[in-house]
Amino acid sequence: MEDGSIEDALAARIRSAISDGKLPPGTKLPEEMLAEQWSVNRARIRTVLQRLAFEDLVELKRNRGAFVSTPGNKEARDVFEARRVIERVTTEIVTRTILTPQLNALKAQLDDRERTWVHGNRQQAIASISAFHRSLAALAHNESLAQALERLILRSALILGLYGTTDTFARASAHYGTLLAEIDRGESIVAARTMERCLFTLEKGLDLRPAAPRDIDLARVVSRTG
Repeated sequence: MEDGSIEDALAARIRSAISDGKLPPGTKLPEEMLAEQWSVNRARIRTVLQRLAFEDLVELKRNRGAFVSTPGNKEARDVFEARRVIERVTTEIVTRTILTPQLNALKAQLDDRERTWVHGNRQQAIASISAFHRSLAALAHNESLAQALERLILRSALILGLYGTTDTFARASAHYGTLLAEIDRGESIVAARTMERCLFTLEKGLDLRPAAPRDIDLARVVSRTG
């Protein structure tokens, strides 16, 4: 691996762990441990953490170190509002242009997500819901919208990790089946409204009181070989 790509790879690993709910909000990211895991000096780790801070995924606290960002209540509301604006548009585009194999792939993702909800695994539920929305939006083939949405999806993962409950995901479940049926029928305006409803239901199901801290194996999550 080239030197420059080590930093890219570590940043990608941390982003992925946040998106999947493996790194909950407030998790400390110690420079020394990361440097040891990735066999690089701490200066390069600081470069990665500064990059992630610029993306609002990490908070750098003076004399305390780096922590996975902890979104506040207002930001949680703002993020879901912004997602509804973008995903209403992408859903309309996808409904008009989607091909049968692409629709079948989305249905398979939805089935996988339903299983994670049934088993009450919050981490897997966050990962699967992020993947479903990411996959659907990608079918719009609009890079600008996709990039804007990607940042919001990462912020949503933090929000769901902090404020989400098993009930949060269960409440939205029925809307997703309806959404795919409307996409299948080519009802673009109706499908766009249902997407808004999906996101609103997720937001409404948030418990905006801070969740209790949970133990994680940080070294394993950010391991270079993991």
